[in-house]
This record gives sequence, structure tokens and C-alpha cells, in this order.
Amino acid sequence: MEKAVFLELTEKIIKSKGFGRSTTYANLLRFLVRSSLDEDAPKETIIAAEVFGKPDFDPSESTLIRVYVYKLREKLRNYYAGEGSGDPYRLRIPKGSYGIVFEKAKHQSGILRLLQQKTVRLGLMGGTLACLLLLAWFQLGRGEDGSLRESIWSDLVSNGFPTAVFLGDLFIYLEEDSLAGMSRTIRDPDINGLSDFASFRKDDHREGVQTTALSYGLLVRGSLQWIKDLTRLFDAAGHFFSIRTISRFNPKELQDQNFVVVGMIKTLGLFTDYFNYSRFAYDEAGEALILEKGDAAERQVFTPTGDPDGYHTDYGFMAKFPGPNQNTVYLFCGLWDTGATQSLKNFTDTSLRQAIESEIAGQLGEVPRYFEVLFEVSGIDRTELSTKLIHVFPLEEPATFWVDPGGDTLNR
Repeated sequence: MEKAVFLELTEKIIKSKGFGRSTTYANLLRFLVRSSLDEDAPKETIIAAEVFGKPDFDPSESTLIRVYVYKLREKLRNYYAGEGSGDPYRLRIPKGSYGIVFEKAKHQSGILRLLQQKTVRLGLMGGTLACLLLLAWFQLGRGEDGSLRESIWSDLVSNGFPTAVFLGDLFIYLEEDSLAGMSRTIRDPDINGLSDFASFRKDDHREGVQTTALSYGLLVRGSLQWIKDLTRLFDAAGHFFSIRTISRFNPKELQDQNFVVVGMIKTLGLFTDYFNYSRFAYDEAGEALILEKGDAAERQVFTPTGDPDGYHTDYGFMAKFPGPNQNTVYLFCGLWDTGATQSLKNFTDTSLRQAIESEIAGQLGEVPRYFEVLFEVSGIDRTELSTKLIHVFPLEEPATFWVDPGGDTLNR
């Protein structure tokens, strides 16, 4: 087969309805096809440089390329299951490889299909009933929500970007003191990521002291529940996602993925800046969220009370807003981990989500595409939590989050 034939088939796939309108996926497929036709299966670093414009890409620090190729495989499978079922040739990306395999489709002869049609008709009625029963059982077994398309999560399956979950963790570093002859692991609440650590090291002039960022952070108590809730939701819909910690987040990734960010507000790194543009201000020193509203500047302060290991009240916060590249960010957080846990559960548990969405629609007339919500969360030792929706606001111009007062985008 001539190269031109496969290049033409590639463009046909890209223009199909099921492939979507993502320029990134189109460019990725074109690049992989051309490379494979030239018998040059590209590596992750080459793909990152040529398709994503990331010449300094490090595969050990980012799953970006693997996630995009995983989703591209899905798009090709869906295409050949539908619009491309009659294509004479098929494009396939084997697992563990980034090269395209060009295969001749195995179509049945017309006579064989005719004979099989009669057999199929005889068993169709009984088979349909069995399939319906099996489907019902399957959906019950999978649990919560068989589809993300009918909820606030719909952006994850409609905008063509891969999904990355980032957990708010506590950044720690190693300090070695040659004069004292000792080393220690340190957690400084003012250092919550690699950028903060770099600034700290720049100003640290202590004699004989050497500091090194560790390859891990400390996950807070609620992290296991966050992973469990998201895995159950996404697995039920067959939606692939990656998980990382926020202290290892690289701002250069802001344009590449959808983000689901979960954690205590003080652990959210760059995403804490969201509160500079929210109706709510975050007071880290006072561990509070502050709302000022109305002409009279009515001020409300929300801060946790009680014993975190006993009965207490926390405040959870959720915001959905657009990323800088038509991607979407979901922010679930709290002043303590209780608020973060419950704000996420409110939107991963089907019954809770439907109740919350109904309440939002009752207050705003609809569930807007982008919005922010404040919850009051009460319970005993992070169990048996109850939720009260305190405030909800639509986000009319949320994209201003990505531009600082000087006009520069925040994805630096």
C-alpha cells in the first residue's frame, strides 16, 4: 500500500464525528502515522517535543503522553466499531508501543453474512432478553453512576483532554547540617511545592546546611477516601485517569489535561490562587474562608470549630471552572480534611450529587456550567458527616483566574 492511502485514511478518521474536534489528538495521530510509515516508532520524549511543544519533557515525572495515547486507542476502537466498520484497512496502536500497525480488515463475504443473518435472527429475541438482564446486573454491580455525561462531570468525556487527579499533600524536605553532624526531615507549612522550595533555597544562606527535596510527600488522612470515591465513579463509567500529588505538580501541565484537585486548601499549591478571584477569600493565618457581599460589604467568616478527632464542624468548598486551554478544573477542598472529603463525596455519590444539583438549580434556576459552592460539614471523627449548602455562586468570568494583574498567564 502507498503511504498516501494511509494518510488519506488518517484524515478520514480525524474528520469522523466520533473522533471529536481536538486538534491535539488529530496532530498526535498524524505524527504517529507518519512516523510509523517511515518505520520510526517515536519515543515519549520525541512525541512530547514534536506534538506538545515540550522539548524538556521527562517521562518519569509525567504520564501525559501515556494518557493521551491511551485515549487515542479508545478513539480508534470506537471509530472502527461505528463509522469505520467498513474500512478496508485499520490503524492500531499496540499496548506498550507508540508505533501504528496497519492491518487489512477481516470482512466477511456476502454469502457468509447472509447465512449468519438467519442464525442471528433465530437467536436474537432470546439473546436480547438475556442481554438486558445481564446489563441490569452489570450496572447494579458497578454501583454508582454508569455515565459521566449526565452530570457536572460531563466535561471530562466531552472536551477530549485526559483526566489527572491531584491530591493535596504536605511537602517535606531533607536538611543535612554538617556542622551539627545531623540530618532531619522537615515539614514547613510555608513550603508547599517545588517552586516554594526553590525560593526558600535561594534565600537560605546558613553555613554548613544543605537542603534537598524528597521524592515523596505526606498524604493527609482523607486521601484514601478521595482515591476510593473517584475510582468508583470513574471506573463505573470506564473513564481512565492518573493520580499524582500536588507538591510534584508542574505548572507547565496546565494546558494539557482536565484537573480534579482534592485537598485541604493550604495544600493546594498553585490552585490556592483560585481564591484571589473567587467570591471567597482564603485567610491561611486564621484558617478561614471569608465572604464579602452586598453594597454594605457584609462580611462572613467561616472557620472550623471543635475537635478534629471528635465532634467538629468544618467547611468544604467546591468549584468548577475552565482551564487556560478549554480544559476544565474541578476543585474540592476544605479548611480541614473533613471538608475536603465531604465536598468530594457530595459529587461522587449519586444520591448526594443529585440532591446538591437539585438544590443549586433551585437557587440559581439551573446548574450553571461553572460555579462554586460552600458547604458546612459536621460530624464525629470524620464519620457520619452531614452537609448543609451555605452558598452557591455562578462563575460568570472564571477565565480571569489564569491572568495575573500584570496580564501574564498563570501557567508559568
